[in-house]
Amino acid sequence: MHHVHLPRLRESVQGRGFELTAAAITAAGKFILADWLELDLPYTVGAIAFWVAYVVLRHKANPTVLRRWGFRRQGVRESAALSGVALLVGGGFCVLYAVFGGDPIVNWNLALILLLYPAWGLIQQFLLVALLADNVMALRGDRSQEFVVVMFSALLFSAIHFPETDLMIATFFLGAATTLIFFRTRNIWMVGVLHGWFASLFYFLVMGYDPLAPMLEAAFR
Repeated sequence: MHHVHLPRLRESVQGRGFELTAAAITAAGKFILADWLELDLPYTVGAIAFWVAYVVLRHKANPTVLRRWGFRRQGVRESAALSGVALLVGGGFCVLYAVFGGDPIVNWNLALILLLYPAWGLIQQFLLVALLADNVMALRGDRSQEFVVVMFSALLFSAIHFPETDLMIATFFLGAATTLIFFRTRNIWMVGVLHGWFASLFYFLVMGYDPLAPMLEAAFR
């Protein structure tokens, strides 16, 4: 009996190991291509294309893998409720920061990025919670280590945003919140929206930075 399931188990372990490695390479690419070489647009487009292709190919090979990654209907309401609470806290902080700082809140680019950013946020959360946190948890085989895995994921997500201290602090809490929500609901859709909306508000209202600007400049240069 054990020998029947051994190839499937080995394939599962190897697949999770590949996903962890590919996610690490994607993170390293951010430092090299986006930060060092200032190729934000090519990096973003390339990362999106690679992971969309990976999801499509893995789904064709194993249709059930989407459920493991959280691309499912189950848990969406609970995830929406928890994500809404997190967004209320994080987004509320961003708005208050802008109000007390005397900065404008209404911005056309902010409205545009609130619409567009969740797609990129979903891909980042796919890497963070589905490929990193969930694979680490599965390979460890010990659910009692959930807090350790959450902190590890949050710290790694924060470190990727070095050296922006404010952004590192924000992404630590965002990473911890989204990982916890994913572990509780096994649904990734709403944490992608949470990521996109909170990041948009934090960039514009706290950092005074338009993340679309460098990509638009590169696209129309």
